[in-house]
Amino acid sequence: MARTMSQPTSPADRPEKVELRRQALRRRSDAHARNATEAAELVCRLGTGLISHLPGSVISAYLPIRDELSPLPLAIAQLASGRRLALPVIKTKWSPLTFLKWHPGDRLVAVEFGLKEPAPEAQPLLPDILLVPLAAFDAQGYRIGYGGGYYDRTLSLYRARRRISAVGIAYDCQEVPAFSHELHDQPLDHLITPSGVRSFGN
Repeated sequence: MARTMSQPTSPADRPEKVELRRQALRRRSDAHARNATEAAELVCRLGTGLISHLPGSVISAYLPIRDELSPLPLAIAQLASGRRLALPVIKTKWSPLTFLKWHPGDRLVAVEFGLKEPAPEAQPLLPDILLVPLAAFDAQGYRIGYGGGYYDRTLSLYRARRRISAVGIAYDCQEVPAFSHELHDQPLDHLITPSGVRSFGN
């Protein structure tokens, strides 16, 4: 997936976003080195109440890379309530994400950049709740990703067709001052950090 590149940027990325991303990723790396396990546990505990009240039976997570805060404890905890779990897959470069069913222990296959994805024969699913990785976020719930635009394209497509809840997962230190939002930027509905849950009325 494109987000695995060290710090990719889109040709459309404004210098403001590039710099905010750079600074936030540096802070995230420091926070992750200090307390990655504790942070993931806090996100699980604090986010369970929010996630349990969101509508839908399918939740999409992501396999964390480098110093991303892991959403897996939170996502896997939802299996006990009967929800199904999916992981994102890029089938065609620059296209919206697709999602395949995954359960801990299921086979994963290696793809570009050292990532792993569900096996191709896994069942396609349409997520109702999308746990979203990010480089930075602002107080209005807008995120800065890694420059590929995959989650923005995915949310734009889904929101035009059906209800979906976008939930960002981040360290508190990834918050940045408000930045100029572009037409393609898709805001989060909620954000979970180790200090609490935020909901946005975008």
